[in-house]
Amino acid sequence: MSSLHSPSTTRRSTPSRRGRAGLATAAVLAVVLPLAAACGAGFDAAAENVKPDSGNGSVGALKVNNVWVVVDPSTGNAEVIGAVANTGGTSTASLAGVQVGDAAAQLRSAGDPAGTAASVDIPVGQSVSFGQPKQPEIELPDSGLTVGNLAQVTFDFGTVGTVVITAQIQSNTGLWAEYDPNSAVVTPSPSASASASASASASSSASARASSSASASASASASASPTSSN
Repeated sequence: MSSLHSPSTTRRSTPSRRGRAGLATAAVLAVVLPLAAACGAGFDAAAENVKPDSGNGSVGALKVNNVWVVVDPSTGNAEVIGAVANTGGTSTASLAGVQVGDAAAQLRSAGDPAGTAASVDIPVGQSVSFGQPKQPEIELPDSGLTVGNLAQVTFDFGTVGTVVITAQIQSNTGLWAEYDPNSAVVTPSPSASASASASASASSSASARASSSASASASASASASPTSSN
């Protein structure tokens, strides 16, 4: 009597539900952790990394990344922020000028927001982060720009060439609250104003006294003069 044998089958091992959940979690962490590390490194450390929704471009060894235009709606003053990296070449590059639309922006050297600069140098292997503390600034007073629109920003690097970028216009709130488009506006200090006012008042008083003294002297002289008789 022949015996019946069930056919042998090969089963593939599949991960349990708990195992699949663990794999999914690991995959998410693999994506999220590097992004979190990049954000924590700061703007300066990520000068060559492109951020979402930002304006970017390049010419030669120069890379212009993460460009936005930040405007204060209450004053109309605007500031171009972004990073320029000199990734190669043999000499220092120079940013000769920036235009926002048809308007020429003002370059301001690091640590001197009230003074204009003819150009900004970018040494080989280094980057400049415009708008960051102790970094140069690109200012556009009374810009007339509207938050939510796009602006064409042209970076002029002289003989190296130009980079034209379409940048978003944002207000100086939320993520852009740390930027101050009004930093170039110089307002006199209270002590300076008081000193000027006091000086003007003193000068006016001195003039009044001098005028009064001159009038009195003239009057006395007229009284002392003899009267001629016929």
